[in-house]
Amino acid sequence: MPAADSGPGGASRATRSRRGGRRSPRSSASRSPCSRSSCPRGGRCRSRRSRSCSGWSDAGSSAPTRSPGRGGCRSRRSSSERSCSWGRSRSSPPPSCRRRSEPATPRTGDSPTPDRVDRVAEHDQRRRRGPGEEASVAQLGSILVISDDARAIADLSGILEEDRYTVLTAEGDPGQAHAALTHGPDLIVLDAGLRRADPFALAAELHGADETHDLPVIFMAADADVETRVRGLEAGDDLIGIPFDAREVLARIERQVTVSKVRMALRESEAKFRSVMESAIDAIISADAGGVIRSWNSAATALFGHTEAEAIGRPLELVIPERFRELHRTGIHRVSTGGETHVIGSTVELAAIRNDGSEFPIELSLATWFLDEDRYYTGIIRDISERKQAEQKFRSVTESAIDAIISADHTGRIMSWNSAATRILGYEEDEAVGQQLELVIPPEFQELHRAGMKRYTETGEAHVIGTTVELSAITKSGAQIPIELSLSTWTVHEDRYYTGIIRDIGERKAAEEALRQSEQQLRERTDELRGKNSALEETLAQIGQMQDQLILQEKMASLGKLSAGMAHELNNPASAAQRGASQAMAVFAKLQEAQLQLGRLGLYGSKMEQLRELDRMAVERADQPIELGALERSDREAEVEDWLDEHDVDDGGELAPALVSLGLDVDDLAGLAATFAGDEASVVVEWLGLKFLIYTLLSEVAVGTTRIVDLVKALKTYTYMDQTPVQDVDVRRGLDNTLIILHNKLKGGVHVVREYDADLPAIQAYASELNQVWTNLIDNAIDAMHGVGTLTVRARRDDDVVEVQIEDDGPGIPPENMVVLFDPFFTTKPVGEGTGLGLPISRNIVVKKHHGDMTVESVPGRTCFTVRLPIDSTPGDATPGDDGEG
Repeated sequence: MPAADSGPGGASRATRSRRGGRRSPRSSASRSPCSRSSCPRGGRCRSRRSRSCSGWSDAGSSAPTRSPGRGGCRSRRSSSERSCSWGRSRSSPPPSCRRRSEPATPRTGDSPTPDRVDRVAEHDQRRRRGPGEEASVAQLGSILVISDDARAIADLSGILEEDRYTVLTAEGDPGQAHAALTHGPDLIVLDAGLRRADPFALAAELHGADETHDLPVIFMAADADVETRVRGLEAGDDLIGIPFDAREVLARIERQVTVSKVRMALRESEAKFRSVMESAIDAIISADAGGVIRSWNSAATALFGHTEAEAIGRPLELVIPERFRELHRTGIHRVSTGGETHVIGSTVELAAIRNDGSEFPIELSLATWFLDEDRYYTGIIRDISERKQAEQKFRSVTESAIDAIISADHTGRIMSWNSAATRILGYEEDEAVGQQLELVIPPEFQELHRAGMKRYTETGEAHVIGTTVELSAITKSGAQIPIELSLSTWTVHEDRYYTGIIRDIGERKAAEEALRQSEQQLRERTDELRGKNSALEETLAQIGQMQDQLILQEKMASLGKLSAGMAHELNNPASAAQRGASQAMAVFAKLQEAQLQLGRLGLYGSKMEQLRELDRMAVERADQPIELGALERSDREAEVEDWLDEHDVDDGGELAPALVSLGLDVDDLAGLAATFAGDEASVVVEWLGLKFLIYTLLSEVAVGTTRIVDLVKALKTYTYMDQTPVQDVDVRRGLDNTLIILHNKLKGGVHVVREYDADLPAIQAYASELNQVWTNLIDNAIDAMHGVGTLTVRARRDDDVVEVQIEDDGPGIPPENMVVLFDPFFTTKPVGEGTGLGLPISRNIVVKKHHGDMTVESVPGRTCFTVRLPIDSTPGDATPGDDGEG
């Protein structure tokens, strides 16, 4: 073997200790021979900075000596003087077990390298400290050095003390070594050349004892052969060579001290964990990925009857009933192969089995964790037998109650649900149990509910508990019902639970609400009718103003030819609305009288519910009356009128058509007479007919006025009344309003297709003048198709412009007309139907006023006008209102 591999501390390869830990590679750097003339080894010590011989100068040398330590003689003396620490018997007190905490004195002749300047300065400073100050210097740990080589002890102590380690020494005697262990060292440095005892046997003894099992042992050896080094590495944790290299020594010792402290911390952590396990009132069991039990606390023994020794190493099937074991094995396999977890991270109720074979209910909380990539499971198990017995007793009481009885835990999770709760709230027991109480609490009250539970849990302050209150609940169908709630709380094993007794008070509330709703509806209908009349009058006034403005405005001349159609569009709904309102006022007076008679009857319960159903049917059928053939309708109206006369119902001729439109015949009326005895039937039928009649008239008024309002809005937007000339304009809105204005021309047979970009930006424009452009182009397209065809209106963004296209599928424009299409006064329409100024004015508005462009493409079956308007340009070259011609 090369010399470089066999020198002390010079092994060039990493080896493993007997515990399997990897050793750090030892330095193989060469050392310079000792330069001291007084070196007792003739310069062969080769110690860095001659440390091994620094205390062994001749009598005439000026080298300093070390002062005595606290534990005994520590100066570098003659061999006869040094024997003082070896001559003591084993029965003597252990002063030779010295605590070497004093700093070493720098020796004459040493030449500290720059990396040691700070340490030397700190060393001198520590020497000047008083006894009280020394204690404030933080120590890195304590090292026990066992050797009968005083020089090696001195050199190693100097290195360690300079790095703030406390040094304990035992000079080779096993008794002294064991005595030194009472000082609790963090690491042992053991001389492989120990003469008073077998160092390797001593190391084995230390590692075999419980109290020193984890204490690191580093061998030191001078000129050790391969066998010695191998034995040292096998018996100990590391090996350092003599003479010492300070950096190597400190690195190896620091590593082993750190490992020692980590091991001690791990043992303390394990002890704390075991203490927690054993003090828990719930059973705590851990198992590996295969389901084999690895830990078992005393609570588990009390719960299942198996001792820890009996349980450890057994499969979890030990506590699982036979019928669930296959399901358990399937779950273990699924999770271990990366499948879905069903129970982990949640709390579930299961069944378990004791050592005597008896089953009992448990509550299991299961978690999983990993150690060195191996999966483990830990379960916390609680016996819930008492709780289940209490639940059974409680259920026998609740199932016989006529009121809903619901119980929940402290989190608001529903625990029990009786049959009355199913009847009142609609949910079956298996649908409700396990859900939160918010299941039956209306959304608007859920936050208030959560805040109340939190307040009661944290402060004990209760607003509802112990009282009876009226609230609302939500059923499975989504309906809210009025309820009366009595709430109480109780505890089991310090767990809080709530029980609520709920009574449906819907019938009582319905009777109270019925009359109020009827009166409210009557007031609302009256106000609605007045509002419609007012809106109609206002709309008619606006129509007059708009018609005057349309006639007077020169720039809206393109709408002149549409005035007849527009007047028709406005007058028809206005007349219908006026007629309906007039008739409704007459019927309304009769309905008020019928309503009063109905109120005097004092109907309630199922009769009141049927009245509400008839009212709902009248509202629904008002917009969509029953459609019958003329002959069938006439016959049915005659039959109904006869029935009304027979039962002394006034205005039978007026009510019969209304009742037939409502979908009633004489059989239906007979059914009503069977439900409402005596005069009740006459009053109810008259009330129903008048109710439907006034709903029908109000619906006609609403349709007419809505159509008028839509037209007026379109006209106002189209003309941009009371708005600044230049503004942000959405061309899509202008196109849609133009189509509304021209609706009378479109409805004959023109199909309109709109193709708009959803993110089309607004542009700065003269809004009313752009509408004039759209009117001219769309009106020309309709005329070109002779009122039948497809009109396509497009609006999209193309880079920095908005592009609008008006396309029709008419016969197209002849080629000879294309060149003069935009000339003033050119027209192909008959005399009196066009002036020839529409397209020139439109092009002027686009090109001169808006800096845009207008083009046309035409072939037989397709004509398309394209208008391109810049997005970021502000119009203003021409004055608004100027047609640009001439």
